Amino acid sequence: MNTPPRKEDTLDAIEHELYDPKIKPHQSEMHRVRKERSLSLPTSWGDDSPVITMASEDKKVSFGVKLLIISVLVFISALSFTAWRVFSLRNVVSSANIDMTADISPFIEGGEVTPLALVIHNRNQVALENVKVTMMYKQGKSSLDELEKIQEKRDVGVIVPGEQKKQDFSVSLYGEEGETRDIALKIEYKVAGSNAVFNKTMSIPVILKTPPIAVSVQGVDTLSIGQSGEYTFTIKNNSATTSLPTLLQVMLPSAFSLEKSSQTPLPKSSSWSIAPLASGESVSIILTGSFSGKEGEVATFQAKIGSQGDIPKTIGIVYATQTIDVRLRASPLTVMMSLFTDRSIGDVIRYGDRSRIEITYNNTSLLALEDVSLVIQLSGDAALYQHIDPTSGHYDSVAKTITWNKAVFPDLAVIAPGAQGTLQVFIPIVQKGTNSPKLTASLVGRATTKASDDVTTTVTKTWVVQGSATLEAKTSYKNSVTINTGPIPPRVNEETSYTAKLTVSAENSLSATKVSFTLPIYVSWRGSVSDTQAISYNSKTRTVMWDAGAMKEGEIKSVEIGLVVKPSQSHLNQSPAITSGIILEADEEVSRAHLKTTLSPLTTKIKDESWDRNPSIVVE
Repeated sequence: MNTPPRKEDTLDAIEHELYDPKIKPHQSEMHRVRKERSLSLPTSWGDDSPVITMASEDKKVSFGVKLLIISVLVFISALSFTAWRVFSLRNVVSSANIDMTADISPFIEGGEVTPLALVIHNRNQVALENVKVTMMYKQGKSSLDELEKIQEKRDVGVIVPGEQKKQDFSVSLYGEEGETRDIALKIEYKVAGSNAVFNKTMSIPVILKTPPIAVSVQGVDTLSIGQSGEYTFTIKNNSATTSLPTLLQVMLPSAFSLEKSSQTPLPKSSSWSIAPLASGESVSIILTGSFSGKEGEVATFQAKIGSQGDIPKTIGIVYATQTIDVRLRASPLTVMMSLFTDRSIGDVIRYGDRSRIEITYNNTSLLALEDVSLVIQLSGDAALYQHIDPTSGHYDSVAKTITWNKAVFPDLAVIAPGAQGTLQVFIPIVQKGTNSPKLTASLVGRATTKASDDVTTTVTKTWVVQGSATLEAKTSYKNSVTINTGPIPPRVNEETSYTAKLTVSAENSLSATKVSFTLPIYVSWRGSVSDTQAISYNSKTRTVMWDAGAMKEGEIKSVEIGLVVKPSQSHLNQSPAITSGIILEADEEVSRAHLKTTLSPLTTKIKDESWDRNPSIVVE
């Protein structure tokens, strides 16, 4: 029976085997690193169980190989796309391959028709379809661009590859000499297989030469505040043919007061119609006026000449414009003019007044003013010119002027700095005249100073004679268009009907005339009136209103109004009022004065009728 080896003997044998140089060791195979590895370990350390055993080989594809394959595929795709793109470019349309060439003179005569030739060259490999050409430009000088914008659009059709197509246009421009305008050209097109619309644009600058019809403005560029000046607007036809009717439109400065125009402007405007002018012909319009404002302010006139627009008094196409600036200066000679009468307060005159115009002059500078003269020009139909009293001045009854200078008033030879004085003239007013007579006084003051040019100052005032609207009222019983009933004289607690007669007369024409009164509590509205359209009654306020409306100069209007009166015991032995105070209000048509008159209340006192006994006193 074999005895199993001891543990110590086994270990010694292994050690001997490991270190015995005569024994050839087993060769061990080194394996590469893999994602997965397996190792079979011996279950025992016997001689038949080697420590290191052969592992099975991993057959899967490595990460590096996969990356290489993907890179090759991407390269092949990119190369294919590039080849496709190169070959497909033959059918792509580029605006860079469309040439637009415009031929037009760089200098255009204003108003003349100038040809413009546009050539379109298609250098693409495919045709341009539905080609449209649009030309746009601003024809005139106005700031209203949309109204003066010219747009012409044409269908060109198809332009095949390599083809050139020409379009001829005509251009007509208006404006100032030397002005630059841009003419815009645009083409729109489509390509086969697409609904998209493509476009290409170009702009051509041109310079305007002499406008066909020009306007110029001449006048002084510096004026004293209140000084009158003349400004001439000249319209000239520069074209070779007769012009069409045109319109001159002048924008007047807000500080300018127009006093006179050599030609009548269109109603309610500062525009003038200009008839056709022959070649080289010109016409002038002269405006005279004065400026208000402050020293150093600049007032600007702007003149436009152009065709007549669709709307009256407006310009269609502006041919040319011109402006002029006027600088205002303070005049060292200041004058004031005021009017006084014995019956009125302030600048108000009435028929039969003896008015007094008072002139105050003053030297506001630091230098003396010499050879001062003041001249008043009178006009209008309100003055009694044969009775004018100029006091210290000279009155020319033919020219209707009053002059003060050093010849008739020595104080005006020299006015020292800061000095002032007063002059006056008495002007009687007519007793009766045409509708709202007027009195206009234009004062012109002149002086010289050694430091600057002559000094001029002007003041103009107009007064309108205010008339009156006369109101009359009375109570009637017998003399009435309607039949009145009830006891006369009136009795306590019994009803008696009366007629209130109202009459209005106008001295000047009136734009609105109204008469009103209220009824006492014991008076009733009868509803019987002579004019049902003009007379009304408000039962809530117990107000009777007569709307007489507009009245002509010297016109008289009358109405009758029926009332019922029931006196009380407190009215015994009295003539009680049957109306409140009667109020007349009216506006004068010319002077715009508001007239107001109030009459005492009407009573039961009957006028202009004969009775056996007193018909007005209330009895029992």
